[in-house]
Amino acid sequence: MITRLPIAVAALLAVSALALSPGCQVFENSITTANAPASPTAQIAIPAVPPAATGDTGGSIAVAPVAAVERVNDDPMQFMGLNGDLLDGQLGHPDLVRRDGPAEVRQFQGGACTLDLFLYPQNGTMAVKHVELRGASLDNLARRTCLAEMIRARTIAG
Repeated sequence: MITRLPIAVAALLAVSALALSPGCQVFENSITTANAPASPTAQIAIPAVPPAATGDTGGSIAVAPVAAVERVNDDPMQFMGLNGDLLDGQLGHPDLVRRDGPAEVRQFQGGACTLDLFLYPQNGTMAVKHVELRGASLDNLARRTCLAEMIRARTIAG
């Protein structure tokens, strides 16, 4: 037969277990009341708070700022009409450059996509006349997300 302990006994056992656990610190409380005779200071067990991983914060909690994700234009058509110097300024140096007749093809590799920019002669300079964004995913949104990540990475690295 299971017997139930009175609530006071159960509470006393719980407090005792908490006080004896290794994760507790003992603090002294020296508060006395006017009517009470002077007695040794009471001890209160308070669970220990682990120190911060980066060091002592002096009692305050340090919260790392969350970096805002910079919005970038993920439309591959934004490169239409740009010359080589403007492309270098926006994307940095291409991963591959090849000549195909009068065209110059600049290839930029992203994590899961590839951006091909086809430059043709225009008014004495080479300018983008065709853009191709391709990737393993057939989903246009996934390719544009990849392009945005590529632009962010090249902007930070640039």
